[in-house]
Amino acid sequence: MLGFNKNKVESKTVSYKIYIQVILANVFWGFSFVWTDIVLKSGITPITLVSLRMIFATVLLGAWAKYTGNLQKIKIKHLKYFLGLAMCEPFLYFLCETYGQTMVSPTVTSVIVATIPLFTPIVGFLVLKEKVGWATIIGIVVSMIGVLAVVFVGSNNLNGQFTGAILVFGAVIAALGYAVFVKYIVERYNATTLVFYQNFIGLLYFIPCFFIIDFSHASDMKFTFDAISAIIQLSVLASVIAFIFYSHAIKAIGVTKAGVFCYIIPVLTALFAFFMVDERLTIIQWLGMVIVILGLFVSQISRK
Repeated sequence: MLGFNKNKVESKTVSYKIYIQVILANVFWGFSFVWTDIVLKSGITPITLVSLRMIFATVLLGAWAKYTGNLQKIKIKHLKYFLGLAMCEPFLYFLCETYGQTMVSPTVTSVIVATIPLFTPIVGFLVLKEKVGWATIIGIVVSMIGVLAVVFVGSNNLNGQFTGAILVFGAVIAALGYAVFVKYIVERYNATTLVFYQNFIGLLYFIPCFFIIDFSHASDMKFTFDAISAIIQLSVLASVIAFIFYSHAIKAIGVTKAGVFCYIIPVLTALFAFFMVDERLTIIQWLGMVIVILGLFVSQISRK
């Protein structure tokens, strides 16, 4: 009896850790829109930005994997899944998101990315055979209302920026494909292996693009201290740690519930803008943040 209670407590502890990890992952991704904006405004192009981000992330994670000995060998029959994983994210996702952000603001980008949970349950049900409860659906709807209040009240940012919005929506589709691949792979490989090869293969995809598109005018780009600092933070926090945490979450609570946490990204982006660039928010926007968090908790209610 004592052993049963101990296991039950340990199970709850693991669950709390998983939720902390998935929240931190989305905090880092929320910051990533600000960091990306800093780099793009310095004159560094999207292909160069993402290529440098992949290089730093691959080297860092490779060194960590060698130190810990956690890097597993990929079986030949699973290689196609890693190739598809890296094609979806980072390659297609970062191409669409970063080029899209050159046309729309970080806030608009973040709210479009926040629509991922709207489609994740459909993918989870059709492809991964995951069950979707009414609590999750209600939570998604409530959170989306809050997101719209936070981002669009008193704003017309999407007017005349249709192309950028379409590109960012392409990133949403790529993220859904990533969720399918990662759900399959994460049951067979640890998070370090998954994220290392994700970045390494993604880098192989980006290198030809860099030499074809950016190499000829790379010397014209301004690599300021702020830009380099932002790239490093994107690499370490958003490309390595966040993806490791998110992989753990998908394995533990499923792709649908893990995806719902993407709703807090635009809220965090708005908060970061408030503190970093002194952007004032309306009462309705603050209320929207509360609604987002409420919907987030509702979506996590489990029913027998």
